[in-house]
Amino acid sequence: MAIAKKQEDRLIPRKLMQKGIDLCKQNVSDFLNDACTILAQGRLNHAYVFVEFAIEELGKVVMLEEALKTGIGDPVAVNEDVFTKHNKKSEKAWTVLDSKYRTIFDEGCFGEGVWERGVFQQNTEASHKTRCECAFVDFTGSQWVLGRDIKKSLLQELIRHIENVTKEV
Repeated sequence: MAIAKKQEDRLIPRKLMQKGIDLCKQNVSDFLNDACTILAQGRLNHAYVFVEFAIEELGKVVMLEEALKTGIGDPVAVNEDVFTKHNKKSEKAWTVLDSKYRTIFDEGCFGEGVWERGVFQQNTEASHKTRCECAFVDFTGSQWVLGRDIKKSLLQELIRHIENVTKEV
């Protein structure tokens, strides 16, 4: 059963904030563990979907911690947009993640606009939009495709980076 949320539902008692932060951190860890399991099977696009979920959940951790530190009252009001919108959670996570880990496929100079667009695959960057592109089959350029080009080593580096940052926040 879906529960309709209202702004009042984002007024969280101060004593419950840390429990939510800890639960989100555990969820980040679970998503990354699932990603590693799928990555070991060679299914990079599906693994990346879980990595992006981890990024979004990390964004929620950052937002909750900020709300706890800056909120003066009890209950603490949390930003509905950041709490629920994929792009806002992802943006919030990238305020603590190093952007050098954002590229998960690097085509080098070919992805930098030196050549005509579409001649070579451009860089793939982690984002909420890329998550959707990696999850579903599409028909483009007269062929069927699943996902985007991803380099396993870059995805593994991103996973390690998220794990380290999650321990620090």
